[in-house]
Amino acid sequence: MNRVTESIHKSSEDGSAHSPDQGRDFSNDKPEDAIGFVCYKPCSTCARARVWLNDHHIPFNERDIKDDNPSASELKRWWEMSGLPLKRFFNTSGQSYRSLNMKDRLPQMSNEEALELLATDGMLVKRPIVVSANNILVGFRPEEWQKALL
Repeated sequence: MNRVTESIHKSSEDGSAHSPDQGRDFSNDKPEDAIGFVCYKPCSTCARARVWLNDHHIPFNERDIKDDNPSASELKRWWEMSGLPLKRFFNTSGQSYRSLNMKDRLPQMSNEEALELLATDGMLVKRPIVVSANNILVGFRPEEWQKALL
């Protein structure tokens, strides 16, 4: 049992949470150890990721990337924590990426320029993003999420 699920089980003993088999939706909770879940509500991949988090009883604080786009400093911090190439933070299949011709432009940009551009348009950012104290997960890969979060 991980730190997140331990706190859920402890709270269920005192009646402040439902038992795991009741299909509890944690998206409206704000527990201290909840992860950040940066997503776009209409995105089907984000929906599958949300279901995965709920099915695994992992509390999260949801943030809509279109309404509350991450700042360049947040993106820089997440990128550095992730150890991923910066290109992985771009939604390469999105309309914004294609319309801005990012396939050709991105290789010529500095990291600072790329981060500033990502901060201007949430639709350029790959989603979902999970932000926790120890992990930054970009995109939904269930095997990767299981290793990092369970």
